[in-house]
Amino acid sequence: MCFALTNGTIYSGYTTAQGYAVLIENDKITDLVQHSEIPEGTTVIDAQGGIICPGFVDLQVNGGGGVYFTQYPTLDSLNTIREAHLQFGTTSFLPTVISAYQERILETFSAVRKAMQQHPSTFLGMHLEGPFFSPQKPGAHDTACIRTATHEELDVLLEAGKDVLTYLTLAPECAEESILKRLADSGIVLSAGHSMATYDQALHFFRNGVTAVTHLYNAMSGIDTKQPGLAAAALDYGQAWTGIIVDGEHCHPYAVRLAKKMLGQKLLLVSDCAACVGSDIAFTDFGNFKAYYRNGRCETEDGRLAGSALTMLQAVQNTVNLVGLELDETLRMTTLYPAQVLGLEHQVGQLVPGAAANLVVLDQALQLQQVWVDGAAVPLGSGSKTV
Repeated sequence: MCFALTNGTIYSGYTTAQGYAVLIENDKITDLVQHSEIPEGTTVIDAQGGIICPGFVDLQVNGGGGVYFTQYPTLDSLNTIREAHLQFGTTSFLPTVISAYQERILETFSAVRKAMQQHPSTFLGMHLEGPFFSPQKPGAHDTACIRTATHEELDVLLEAGKDVLTYLTLAPECAEESILKRLADSGIVLSAGHSMATYDQALHFFRNGVTAVTHLYNAMSGIDTKQPGLAAAALDYGQAWTGIIVDGEHCHPYAVRLAKKMLGQKLLLVSDCAACVGSDIAFTDFGNFKAYYRNGRCETEDGRLAGSALTMLQAVQNTVNLVGLELDETLRMTTLYPAQVLGLEHQVGQLVPGAAANLVVLDQALQLQQVWVDGAAVPLGSGSKTV
């Protein structure tokens, strides 16, 4: 299929254009041209004055459609999660596996590998969040699964996940230097999180293989003026890719603005979403605890945050309307920057020739109007509502 998407403001990545059209052939973007240069015979699709941008890219998706991937590590689960997130404009993501025993992690590798083969522009690899955490910062993870990384376990994980494991969150202060070097040398993006690292420790790790930070401010040592920790080091260093959850629950809008001032183009949006996205389930039962969905939060019985109920569409809306950032930069934080973390910015996250034809159309109120994945229109139903 060949078509042109036009009559909208195009946010292609670093540039914004009006009076242009995105040309698409089959599953790829072929060009951006002025409306008057659309080739004769091309099917023209009207964006009705809306905002045309790349499909959203999310580096931390725990579940969706009522399914938590760690709990149900199958290809069917991943396709259910994919369908749920397409309804909110997320066309590419990293399925995220929380702290688990090795056997379960190996199961998730197999499922993600199959999903990557089936939908390569959607499934960009896998984010393993844990189990190599500080016991002092487990968050809502099962403390029975939290452990110290060993070379013996890495032998298994790196071999089994060599074409799948893309991103790893760990507490670097809890790992031997040889472990960190081996992981960094493997090409996996190493992200500091669930960590009690001191300021000095964190700076050392940033300069020696740790290139990212997971959900800034949450489950980490903070910005104490006498004993600054990981959050302070991330803001001061300013060169590590840093994800932040803008749901109004994980951090105050002021904290997001502060991070943006300090980190600039290194700050990006993540959802850290749970199974409730695109579903009306009331809770997820993990066996050792339940995560409840109430009042816009995902939380344990005692009120601790356990992921989020956030979609990337809501993250965009919140970042513009609550935080006050400009739309063009907000869209880059949701598309281009996460793609750059993975080195995939020529494949997803931009509207450039050769990239996957993954696009979103929003109206001026930032409500979702159209979604395209691999050049195919996604039927939008009730899934585009606010969770």
